[in-house]
Amino acid sequence: MNLPESPASVVGLIADPGTADAIAQRVAPRVERALGTAHPGAGAWDVRVAPFSLPLGDSGTVDLRDKVPQLREKHGWDYIIYLTDAPHYVRQQPVRSVIAADTASAVLSLPSLGLARTRAVAIALVEVIGELATGRQPAGPLTPWGRALSVHHSGLYDESGKGRISSITGLRGRLLLIAGMVRSNRPWKLVPRLTSAMAGAVATGAFGVFYTSIWSMADYLSVHRLSLITLASITILTLWLLLHNRLWESPKGGRRRERLLVYNAATVLTVGYAAAAMYLLMFLALLGASLIVIDQQYLAYQLRHEVNFSDYVNLAWLASSLGTMGGAIGSSFDDVAEVQRATFSQREYERRNMDLNITTGEDESD
Repeated sequence: MNLPESPASVVGLIADPGTADAIAQRVAPRVERALGTAHPGAGAWDVRVAPFSLPLGDSGTVDLRDKVPQLREKHGWDYIIYLTDAPHYVRQQPVRSVIAADTASAVLSLPSLGLARTRAVAIALVEVIGELATGRQPAGPLTPWGRALSVHHSGLYDESGKGRISSITGLRGRLLLIAGMVRSNRPWKLVPRLTSAMAGAVATGAFGVFYTSIWSMADYLSVHRLSLITLASITILTLWLLLHNRLWESPKGGRRRERLLVYNAATVLTVGYAAAAMYLLMFLALLGASLIVIDQQYLAYQLRHEVNFSDYVNLAWLASSLGTMGGAIGSSFDDVAEVQRATFSQREYERRNMDLNITTGEDESD
């Protein structure tokens, strides 16, 4: 006699649009297999990714708890997990996950996982779902050294004792959070938006490539001096983009100083990454142009010595630095709202444009 199979436990994965949704799509099959291995006695598992996201609450974070009854009634999910690519703060602490055992739901903040590789996200999801299914918290590091290196701290977040947060602690935890925010912002998508900056940079750089005085200067400058000029030009463009496009943030509410540092460090790195990428693209373009247009013998005649590939590299190097400075001025013609939208993930863009005069009771003076 064949016994009827036990019904599968259904996990609903909801995610913020963009990076979080893409990760959810990739990680769902891996989580399904890992749950079957980690909890073989629980029957089959079915992990489903929902094609929608939830709105932000007044505090700038997703409030999943209030939406759980409607979601469960509509979809019939046993467990509901929300993946967000925005930093999540509870009781003035940046957190990795918020687990509500009474509603069998949880929120997982992807930036807290650093670069949030698929394997790391899958492990975190298996731990969260396993705790909801069994009521047992995942085992922490067993050795003193492992505990010292851990960036997570667990604690209750409501009076009922049915909810738990895993907060981020220490400098290493903050660095992981910043790295995760930069990844969620996807800085590479900012470069195509800087059309005016790129046009100004290329025009200035091209002038430098074909201006013989720049040839002599590039030939004379040392590698260290050229490196300093490169760093200065990228810094100038980064600062110009930050200030002109009003990307600097002044958070209100609890842990204001920490959030000021974390949020703006992520923004600076995002914009700096885009500026460096623009510099590299321009360098390659100008190097190719100089190799095609400037005859080697003519360049040797102007420099009064034999030339090789390194002389063309130095020329394109200096011209790119000058062009990047010109690009800072050109960026003034780019649309501010478009640059802001391209700089941040959709959730971060929404949060930054909300009125965050916090009214949730989480405020404290610094």
